[in-house]
Amino acid sequence: MSKLFWVTLSLVKGLGNSGIVKLYRHNPSADFSHLSNPNFITVVNKNVQELLTDQSYMQKTKEKALCHIEAHEQKDITVIPINSDYYPPLLQLINDAPAVIYAKGNFELLKGNKMLAIVGTRKPTRIGIASAKKIASTFAQRDYTIVSGLALGIDTAAHQGALQVKEGKTLAVLAGDLTKIYPIENKGLSKEILKKNGLLISETPIETQNNKGNFVKRDRIQSALALGVCPVQTPLKGGTQHTIKFAKKFQRFLFTPIPLEQEESAVQGNLELISNGTPVLDSVECYDTFDEEMKKTYQTLIERISVNTPTNQANSMKMANYKQSSLF
Repeated sequence: MSKLFWVTLSLVKGLGNSGIVKLYRHNPSADFSHLSNPNFITVVNKNVQELLTDQSYMQKTKEKALCHIEAHEQKDITVIPINSDYYPPLLQLINDAPAVIYAKGNFELLKGNKMLAIVGTRKPTRIGIASAKKIASTFAQRDYTIVSGLALGIDTAAHQGALQVKEGKTLAVLAGDLTKIYPIENKGLSKEILKKNGLLISETPIETQNNKGNFVKRDRIQSALALGVCPVQTPLKGGTQHTIKFAKKFQRFLFTPIPLEQEESAVQGNLELISNGTPVLDSVECYDTFDEEMKKTYQTLIERISVNTPTNQANSMKMANYKQSSLF
């Protein structure tokens, strides 16, 4: 019933991710009976409060949510609301965390805490592609789940690098509907990810038109899921810059490989990062160093989760399991 409650809230007009995060943090054990409690709904604006206390509207929205869940399950897509045991604690930390994420494949990966986002331009150089595969495979061998966005270019190479490793794990964050793989050129790669026990996720429900804004939303999820973010090649402007911005905002460990083709437009963003003091991956020893840095990031985030996560029995158990699953 709690799953239905939070999915229903995700369909309430005007509530949005931020509103649902506020309600969840206020009372993670809430159910439909709490909608009549002024103390619970006071954290959202008055227009939304009126809808939440409108029994007829909420009944219709609840019925819509039941159909919503069933429609996804019929397509082998798991609906994971913010209160789920499978909802990643690191993602839950951000103030506009997705109210619901949709997952296809091995959603057990969402319980892991060693994730690294490897991202970059859709128009990389050959060296960039090789570098992305090498970085991804090396960290996959260290039991990191490689997170990327299934885009052409660096994202593709990152997923492929992880898949080259025996039992390597990779998670693709899509901007749009999981039944409509974009770009179409990577439909085969998405199937390979699923075949090799990987995962596809999105915050966009099925039968929803994709738009430019969804790609920025996707970028924030990539950064929020991960302990570290590595933009392998990025120009000064482009989608990767959004992921970098979110990595800084969420205080994730950000690093860049040293560009070997410094005249290429594809690496000008990397050169800017280096000039601003971003750690540089320029030797084999860096893998050990950066592994330690991400361990420190993990410890810092664990403390933030402990402070910011609402206290109840379910969350206490979830946190205990999350800490126990640590592979550091």
